[in-house]
Amino acid sequence: MTNTLGLAAALAWPIPMIVALFLVARDRTLKYRILWAVVCFVGFGAFWMEQATGRWGFIPLAINLLGPGSQPGFYKATIPAGAIAVLILLWLRARKRASLQP
Repeated sequence: MTNTLGLAAALAWPIPMIVALFLVARDRTLKYRILWAVVCFVGFGAFWMEQATGRWGFIPLAINLLGPGSQPGFYKATIPAGAIAVLILLWLRARKRASLQP
């Protein structure tokens, strides 16, 4: 059961990053889109789990970028803080645009 949760976390954390990147690419009015696209792939903190023993832990001061970064025998998941910030920014912009339209 623990290995399943570790695998699910390792597979799930890139999803908000990819969704945020897609939304940044679609928004033609956003300034500095390339910078926002890079921010989508920044995560803070890291959950890790060793597959063989089921040991796990959290490293709060880790800064992670999407890509190959985990070692064999370990699952790694990060908090997609950059993607969350971009999604909140885009949501606030959409809400503001909706309130300006009659």
